[in-house]
Amino acid sequence: MTARLPGPPPKAELRAIGIRDDEYRVVATDELWWRVHRTTGEHVLAWNAFREHGPHLRFDPHPPPARHHDGVGVWYGASRPTPALAEAFQAERTIDRFRGDPYLTGLRFTREIRLLDLAADSAGAWPTRAGGTFALSTGPHSITQRWARRITEAFPHLDGLRYNSRFAREPCIALFVPAVAAMPARPMLSVPLTHPGLASRIAKAAQRLGYLVV
Repeated sequence: MTARLPGPPPKAELRAIGIRDDEYRVVATDELWWRVHRTTGEHVLAWNAFREHGPHLRFDPHPPPARHHDGVGVWYGASRPTPALAEAFQAERTIDRFRGDPYLTGLRFTREIRLLDLAADSAGAWPTRAGGTFALSTGPHSITQRWARRITEAFPHLDGLRYNSRFAREPCIALFVPAVAAMPARPMLSVPLTHPGLASRIAKAAQRLGYLVV
């Protein structure tokens, strides 16, 4: 996998490559995006808060080592509840509806956000032009985090990235600090995973993914 996904080029080279119009994906204010998040336990963040501790996940822009980095934040979301569940419970592949009192939250952004599109259905081919591959959505975190850091250095006003869920294949997004102002004060929907109305949806998602449910 590492041989297929090289590290990012220098910041100056990325700036020279730039981002073409067809390599952006604009998220409109009427689109609904989803997040599964814990509400109790250690290191709990609000559903609309950007995590400044890292790097931990795929496109964390924080420099190593893993610690708190003031002003360097990331927020992950998914296009549907299924990829949100897939990403949130990927470690044990078990949808635990009780530990950490997880919630499913749906939201709409308060302004359009412009994302560099790294997903397989992108109209452009930015990863290839930049010397990488579309394995950015699935490659080792040690490499994809380097890409995230270099992208935020080269394009500091970029709202974030659009990519494919490694586990559900559907679109997900990683937002950076410029997108903080686009976060709503209230979600469209926010319910605990134990809510009876989610039982069927969670069961179908688990069946598709091959995850367990507790």
